[in-house]
Amino acid sequence: MKKEAPNTDELPVTIEEVQRMEPQLHAWSEMAARAYGFYSGINEAIKKSADKWPTAAHHASDYRQEMAMMAIIRLFATMDRGSRISFQSVYKYLQTNAATDEVSKLFATAEPPSSIEAARGAVTASMARFFEAYRTIDFKAFGRIQSFRNGQVAHISWPEIKAAKVTYSDLETLLRSVCVLAGELKLMLTGCNDWPSDEFDGSHRQAYQFWLKAIEAEAAGRTATP
Repeated sequence: MKKEAPNTDELPVTIEEVQRMEPQLHAWSEMAARAYGFYSGINEAIKKSADKWPTAAHHASDYRQEMAMMAIIRLFATMDRGSRISFQSVYKYLQTNAATDEVSKLFATAEPPSSIEAARGAVTASMARFFEAYRTIDFKAFGRIQSFRNGQVAHISWPEIKAAKVTYSDLETLLRSVCVLAGELKLMLTGCNDWPSDEFDGSHRQAYQFWLKAIEAEAAGRTATP
């Protein structure tokens, strides 16, 4: 009789696994933040130049939608319950009895080293913020789109997202929560302050300044044409 492979969902998540998945989750969170920052920056530029609608604005609108799609794809990668690498796996691990002690030992040995008592205090506070951010996620809204697993996540289409009635407000709320999850996990495991939300702010400013100048420059050129 052929032995069935174990269901990975039922296997306990270990601290070693969390350490291995953290860089990937952080990278995906940064990508999502960067993409949504570009989206929101372009959106602000288009709104500010609403009385001007040259070709540049149409290009900006197309690029804006592509950036929103990229943000959605990356966010789903971080929260995909069908994948072992996800913040859902991290959440399950952090709820275990061993988590506080195991993570505190890592934090204590990170640069600069600290006592285990100080590490435990920092980790406990960070875990509380992680749990708070995780519990703000609206999984009902998130579940409006069917679960996409690893390779399939790249094939989400815009019509599917619209049909699922996922709003930009839903997307930004999820993004903000995921940025906190990634930042707190990085802090707990390495002692480093590295927040994906910084990518959002920087990308927003960059996209806003670039596209506003492009739209206004083309509009001004048209206006000046006899």
